[in-house]
Amino acid sequence: MNLAAFMAKVQPAIEENLAEQLTTASQLPALAEAMNYSVMNGGKRLRPALSLAVLADLGLAWQDYLTEVSAVELVHTYSLIHDDLPAMDDDDLRRGQPTSHKVYGEALAILAGDALQPLAYQWLAQSELLSAGQKSELMLQLAQASGADGMVAGQVADMAATAAETITLEQAMAIHYRKTGALLGYAAVAGGIIGQTNEDALSLLWDFGMTYGLAFQIKDDLDDLAQDDTEDKQSYPYLLGVTGAQQALQQQVMLAQEQVDGLQTLTGHSMQQLNAFLAYFKDEME
Repeated sequence: MNLAAFMAKVQPAIEENLAEQLTTASQLPALAEAMNYSVMNGGKRLRPALSLAVLADLGLAWQDYLTEVSAVELVHTYSLIHDDLPAMDDDDLRRGQPTSHKVYGEALAILAGDALQPLAYQWLAQSELLSAGQKSELMLQLAQASGADGMVAGQVADMAATAAETITLEQAMAIHYRKTGALLGYAAVAGGIIGQTNEDALSLLWDFGMTYGLAFQIKDDLDDLAQDDTEDKQSYPYLLGVTGAQQALQQQVMLAQEQVDGLQTLTGHSMQQLNAFLAYFKDEME
């Protein structure tokens, strides 16, 4: 199964489950509406899909774990709500729709983001399928990936870089490893924790998620360059040139492939879906 076929199966399932679970997220109608608005406002669902890909590759019934793997999507969404605020990026649109603070006002938008973050941990804690040890490890990994040394640290560095006249390639990579890569790293590891893989496999899954995250950022920068002529000083085409960015993408994909090959050896599974995820980059590499 290629990535498009896999996403065609899992994405609607993720969407349906998110909508169902959010119906009981809050007894306050205004807050529930604001939370639902941002979570259900499109998105690739890449992070929970990556967790499901790992589960599928390990031979588990991915349909059983939709709520558990979607916890990361709540954290991702809260970060987008806050990132769009006037104090940060001051964006009016997100995925072609008005941002949360434009629809509900800044206060309720902030509080909706605040509510989504603990709800992610609630979904993990309430799981009837996971052991206490699995729940604890998932919550620890999510906290580390999203917190002061992970995604939030990347956002802080991003704001500092935006204010600076120039940044280095190393600074840009550090931002993207944290801001984009950390939650993808968590998503890959989450599949391994649920699938009860060993520590060596979990380490490789984390590395794969981080590598995939940087590759995803480079491809996104290349796609953005094709759509408009704006120059982002954090983008890889700006820092490396288009050819250099394409070569950097190829290097990341090669590294990710090595990690998938290592996972195949460690687990004894073919990891077909992780290989399909790497095929996402094919167009830029040809």
